[in-house]
Amino acid sequence: ALLLPLAAAIAVAAAPLAQAKFGDDDPWLRIRPIAGREQAHLIEPGETLHDVAYQHRLGFDAIQRLNPKLDPWIPAPGTVVELPTRYLLPPAESSGLVINVPEMRLYDFTRNGPPRVHAIAVGDREDPTILGRFPIGAKRVDPVWNVPASILAERPGFPRRVPPGEDNPLGTRWMTIGKTSYGIHGTNVKWSIGRGSTHGCVRLYGDEMEALFDRVASGVEVSLIYEPFKWGTNGKDLFLEVHPDLYGRVNDRLEAALALPRKLDLLSAIDIDRVWQAVQQVEGIPIRVGALP
Repeated sequence: ALLLPLAAAIAVAAAPLAQAKFGDDDPWLRIRPIAGREQAHLIEPGETLHDVAYQHRLGFDAIQRLNPKLDPWIPAPGTVVELPTRYLLPPAESSGLVINVPEMRLYDFTRNGPPRVHAIAVGDREDPTILGRFPIGAKRVDPVWNVPASILAERPGFPRRVPPGEDNPLGTRWMTIGKTSYGIHGTNVKWSIGRGSTHGCVRLYGDEMEALFDRVASGVEVSLIYEPFKWGTNGKDLFLEVHPDLYGRVNDRLEAALALPRKLDLLSAIDIDRVWQAVQQVEGIPIRVGALP
């Protein structure tokens, strides 16, 4: 399918932010740079949004939210699909791995230059993905899946152990999150990426997981955060990026979105109506809502 670049990448002088420590608790550090670039996809006959998501290694739900008027199963050939490939860096230190659960993305800061960004699947509401900072623990190639008791209770007769192979939902690679029973792993169900579809683990597309496995050593820190609302700037304008509150942890979404600009005394610099529209639409891309004073 044809890939249509709609705009050039935006260069941002982000070095001071990358060097600063979030442990300093400076709220200005949470105004993050814009990264990525706007892209689109031209639908070919027979393609679905699942196909588009897999071709570009993006999350299905993210594409569907950005294109709510499209039929995900039979989009008309020739339709232009906007892709969620422009984003704000996550409000966390730019080191190691950073997973922002609501946006279902993993940011790999383990190499110089811009982070590698991966669509992921995370836990559903009944089995949410854990939050916090952990070192990458044990790594395994072709892991055996020891089926959790909770799944065995749901599916009597299911085998207790699933050997490596195409029926193994862990894919070909596994990295343990700290010393927990959770991991970052591949999958044998590519359509699950970009959804709350796991029992708490983090899934990547198989080929991307294999590359991540090779890049990241045991001991590298992974930070799992829960930030539905990300704020950023291109050095002049203010942007808000809104993602779903997957686990229903936000009581008042508008107030939660405005918490950071309120803390920084920036409410007079933003358009509250635009903020409200962004909160309602949940498009998952940076929306301009104001300008720096």
